[in-house]
Amino acid sequence: MSQRVRKTHQQFMEACNQEARRVLLNRRIVEVRYLTPDECQRQMWSFTGVAMVLDDGTTVYPARDAEGNDAGALHGVSGDGTDFVLPEILCRS
Repeated sequence: MSQRVRKTHQQFMEACNQEARRVLLNRRIVEVRYLTPDECQRQMWSFTGVAMVLDDGTTVYPARDAEGNDAGALHGVSGDGTDFVLPEILCRS
């Protein structure tokens, strides 16, 4: 049997950084919207969240956790230092 390779936290963070760069770096956001009721249903979610569509057709959206248990709010800080929240909203068709 093969032995599981155990990564250090630093190795895990670097792998996640590499994946984030692969998916997002140098991409342009071409559309911003909330997920549609059909998209929520496909995810089996009760809430909708912000979706960002990138110039290569990739759609990115926040989830409550890494397992994808419903939509999540998108928190951020604008360039001028102002905090903002784009909330999750109950999804209705």
